Amino acid sequence: MLMTLIQKEIMHHILSVRFVALLLMCLLLVPLTLSINYRRYSQNLVDYQESVKREQAEAKENPPNAQDPNTEVSKFFLNPTPLSVFANGLEDALPTYLGMTRNGVRQSSTGLTQASVAYVLGNLDFLFIVGTIFSLLALLFTFDAVAGEREAGTLRINLSNPLPRDVFLWSKLLGGYIVFVIPFLVSLLLGLLLLVWQGFPLGEFKVAAPVFCLTLISLLYIAVFFAIGVVISTCLDNAKTALIVAFTFW
Repeated sequence: MLMTLIQKEIMHHILSVRFVALLLMCLLLVPLTLSINYRRYSQNLVDYQESVKREQAEAKENPPNAQDPNTEVSKFFLNPTPLSVFANGLEDALPTYLGMTRNGVRQSSTGLTQASVAYVLGNLDFLFIVGTIFSLLALLFTFDAVAGEREAGTLRINLSNPLPRDVFLWSKLLGGYIVFVIPFLVSLLLGLLLLVWQGFPLGEFKVAAPVFCLTLISLLYIAVFFAIGVVISTCLDNAKTALIVAFTFW
């Protein structure tokens, strides 16, 4: 019985306009964002390597005067991490290098002032897409899961049969989640293939393991919002009211 209801729920979502919009958004947003962030990481890596070479060349030609308290005896440059392709974090807010002098530590300017709006709204990376966009889409997929059938009158027909309520709710949750997750995983796979084609070191364990963990956490995060959407839809009688409550909660 559960499998039959799940198949019914899957077909209901696949034939809806929301699934087409979700599919197009996943296929365009996730691979494109990963590709753009990888280009930015590649440019940061080139800048880092050039800065290190320039500093080494200058140190050989003109050794710093350690007696001068204002002279930078050594510099430590920030090495960009490959995982910034998925989550930029505070990398732009950190200084690109630290200079050691007898009077203390000097640091370069940060990109926080130039990217202040991005830090308020969030950087457009994989973490932002999952945490903000897909959480909202998960609620939009489930706000009328039960309330919509209650308004249409099909809920009373379904529950007039010997159908346990928990089985009915699980079918709503699992059916919608499967339909939602498949485009997400396909778009993520396409994005990873595009990154590997561009030269991203996904084969290294120190990169592959965090990416795998990030994928699992993303799936769990989406599942939590699916459960919240089903709960909101179950507690309310009107789909429009459920939509307002779900959006307010988000």
